[in-house]
Amino acid sequence: MSETLLTVTGIASSGAGIAEHQGFRVFVPGALPGDTVRADVEPPRKGVRSAVAQNIVVEKPSAVRESHPCPALDARPACGGCPLGRISYNGQVSLKEALLTDALTEAGVKAPTPLPLIRPTDEELTGFRNKAVFYPQACNGRWTFGMFAQGSHDLVPESIACAQLAGWMPEAARRTAEALETTNLHPYDEKTLTGDVRALVMREGKSEAGVESLLTIVVRKLTDSVFAELKRVADKLSELSLTGICVNVQGNPGNAVLGYETTLLAGRPAVTAQIGSLKFSVRSETFLQVNTPQTARLYDTALQWADIRANETFLDLYCGVGTMTLLGALKAHSAVGVDIVEPSIERARQNARDNGIENALFHAGSVEKVLPSLMKEGLKPDVAIVDPAFKGMEASVPSLLTTLPLTRFVYVSCSPVSFARDAKRLTDLGWTIEKISTVDLFPGALHVETVAKFVR
Repeated sequence: MSETLLTVTGIASSGAGIAEHQGFRVFVPGALPGDTVRADVEPPRKGVRSAVAQNIVVEKPSAVRESHPCPALDARPACGGCPLGRISYNGQVSLKEALLTDALTEAGVKAPTPLPLIRPTDEELTGFRNKAVFYPQACNGRWTFGMFAQGSHDLVPESIACAQLAGWMPEAARRTAEALETTNLHPYDEKTLTGDVRALVMREGKSEAGVESLLTIVVRKLTDSVFAELKRVADKLSELSLTGICVNVQGNPGNAVLGYETTLLAGRPAVTAQIGSLKFSVRSETFLQVNTPQTARLYDTALQWADIRANETFLDLYCGVGTMTLLGALKAHSAVGVDIVEPSIERARQNARDNGIENALFHAGSVEKVLPSLMKEGLKPDVAIVDPAFKGMEASVPSLLTTLPLTRFVYVSCSPVSFARDAKRLTDLGWTIEKISTVDLFPGALHVETVAKFVR
């Protein structure tokens, strides 16, 4: 191992800086693009093309390095929620825009120059998260909640004060910890699969009526005694004036936070989120983008580019709880939503009823199976929005879209890499990207949403 001077030029998904040295890649934990660092580097063994630097000293800091990072980033271990947390926001914007352009270049996709990233206002860089998940630990009877360090299940107690969270969430977590200290309950131990409390999930809803808050305590098993203890916890939290307090049961080992069984402890089991002119009921297990103000901008962009008209049939694939389906239904003659998650489709139908929308139909099942059936039944959509999960579209879906009589569709993606792969398939089938942009829903994270309009 030798001491080496490295210039950091990129950043990995873990948040570690990336440098090149003697023909191999070096990961430099804690370093940022533009940093010059002195570190110990051991050349990788034969057949390996990367190494990890050790004993890192920043000789010359990057121009994008923030002087006052979040305290949780300086903790040991450090919080894994914001790998870009030490980078100025303007520096983050450049990195996020490059995620898309690099992916398109790598996939060989012909596309117009992306429009500037749709960014939050400076005031929206804090307090924007409408969801938080905290995990517990206890020492000498004292409970603490926090988030995990990057790539581990090591708790970072300092993360409870995360500035990205809605203001009531850290206080609710602290008060819940204090209330649990008066019970006979114990934090869940994932090694021995014992204990009671696995996580704390908080959701916020905003509408014209105001802000609503939902707190859900996730337990391994809900016995009568556990329920009684949690009822007492809920009573102690009554001063917080939460909209609802629930208990969710997740008895399976692994990383899945929530199970399918939710029981109300106090108040209501859902909060109301308003998007545009519509209101949606959001439970602890409901998927909704976590950035409230940026979600509105993302959906506005997708719907404006779709340009849905009053005589058209609108198709929404991977529709979730029907947010964009119903917003599009307000403009269309009819709307059709498809999603593989049955509870999401049930919630979408309820959201349609709650908003008095009668021209939207929803179908549960995978897009690659449901869409051919709908086509046989005579579905002839004019315009579509597709918003798949991180892995993108199943391989057969681009051909199915091409078979439909669509004149245009909008693709919303949370992964530049899977988007670029699908875009290559689509352009090879004769589609053209008319315009494309990125949207930042996760300041501090190495993540960006992509919105693209495809035309014949």
